[in-house]
Amino acid sequence: MSSYILSFGSLKVYNKTKHLIIANFIMALISLAIGGIAAIFIASGRSGISSLINILGISDMNYYQWLTLHGMNMLIFWIVWAEIAILYFTSSVLLSWPIYGYRIAWFALSIMLYGQILVEYSIFSGNASVLFTAYPPLAADPLFYIGYIAFLFGAGIAVIMFFATIYHAKVNEAYKGSLPLVTWGAAIAGIIALTVVFQGIITLVYTLAWRIGLTSMNVMAYRWFFWGLGHDAQYVNVVATIAVLYALVVLGTNLSAMKFINERYAKLAFALVTLFVIPGIGHHILVDPGFSIILKQASGSVGSHFLSIPTLMHAFALAGAMEAVIRASGHTSLFGWIKRIPWSNPAISATVLVLISFAIGGILAQPQTTLQPNLNYHNTLWVPGHFHLMIAGGTTLAFMALSYYLFPILTTKKLYSVKLAKIQIYTFFFGILILALTMTILGYEGDPRRTFMDPSAILSSWYISPLIFVGASLAILGGAMFIFNSIATVLLSKSSKNPLEGLITNYDIKEGANISKRGALALCISIVIILLLLYFFSFIRLAAMPEFY
Repeated sequence: MSSYILSFGSLKVYNKTKHLIIANFIMALISLAIGGIAAIFIASGRSGISSLINILGISDMNYYQWLTLHGMNMLIFWIVWAEIAILYFTSSVLLSWPIYGYRIAWFALSIMLYGQILVEYSIFSGNASVLFTAYPPLAADPLFYIGYIAFLFGAGIAVIMFFATIYHAKVNEAYKGSLPLVTWGAAIAGIIALTVVFQGIITLVYTLAWRIGLTSMNVMAYRWFFWGLGHDAQYVNVVATIAVLYALVVLGTNLSAMKFINERYAKLAFALVTLFVIPGIGHHILVDPGFSIILKQASGSVGSHFLSIPTLMHAFALAGAMEAVIRASGHTSLFGWIKRIPWSNPAISATVLVLISFAIGGILAQPQTTLQPNLNYHNTLWVPGHFHLMIAGGTTLAFMALSYYLFPILTTKKLYSVKLAKIQIYTFFFGILILALTMTILGYEGDPRRTFMDPSAILSSWYISPLIFVGASLAILGGAMFIFNSIATVLLSKSSKNPLEGLITNYDIKEGANISKRGALALCISIVIILLLLYFFSFIRLAAMPEFY
């Protein structure tokens, strides 16, 4: 089988693997573009700007159609396509072994594509405006459920091919010792992904049977199994994101950071996620009356709180690795190393910004994990404010940054515009930050989460609602810059002996230099203190809350 070797890190890329990874990532870009277009209409509808709403023709008749389209493309299609590309990259390229079951992997892609087309068609035709959650008794066209099932089934096959590739690479001694850290993280994400596929197919087959009249619907059963899909999928995202961040730190520092990452510690943190991810489902149904208080508190509160532990462990490992690299090159003050972070390096800047987004999003999640505060925030804009920080400002931004290295490695072509990549990272991040914090403030004031609101209903928050459109516009611009740069790299850039030129920061590591990670530890302790303060604040008597309550 033909292959070529890249000089950077001696990564071995098989041509067939390259084509498969790029095909999956192109599908991810298409999904991101569709979701971004839908975001324009959603943000306009929630902005309260009458002229904008009238120009775009947004009404309660089509708002939910755009919202469904946005949710499915951003939360399912974009993320899953990108994650499968990353799984193939970490199992084949990092282990220098071709994808096992290459034809089966292409079959999985075709099944996923078929499923996505059915889902998109049912939404565009106006027969599936059921939102991302699709809670019964809301009912979509049967094609919606058939397509959704097909997409998940294809994704499940792709994950199995990922594990098969790892197995055959090990049997054929393509690598020595244990799995590389990034591949280990991807494998943990893959394990959780299989539970997502299993619970998702159970949910959707049951719903399809109800939709065509073969059975009755137990709404509580649907919600529990659906959040087995939705909640676990979010932790596939979190774990995959963290694995990507380790890759970015290593790539961005020309492998220097690899010396300062404790692999055993990081692998333990990855493994801990699997212990708590399924028990944490319950925080999504804390306000539902059909489940016992004990179940909801044990699952939704205790399980969710324990998930904070491995996340903070990774935050310390990543920030500590960056601090150690900078200290090892001669900088010694407690927080002075932060100034020395290469903020113009897309890999490093994205890593720091993703950690910031995760920190803010994690802090805002705490009131949602306990019954009493959750009653106040659950169906308000506070919730999408939280998950836009986690999924858009976190996972999506990390995947964008990785693609700036992935495409050059796979194609041996320089990134079309390194300068544009540097600008894009910040444009997208600050757009999401403005959008998410605006949603959080409006959610605190009681603005509903999903409900379409015409301008007359937004009078109480007229002074801040337009910021939704400002933040969304910046984020959409950042997304468009990313899509353009990625496609231009594949189609327009020329081959280079050094495809990662301009994307790497070299460090002169001094022997015997101080490599303390006390600055990163202080930052993590600060985050914990803020978490605890907000958690206790969320228990303030309802009388102290805004008038809405």
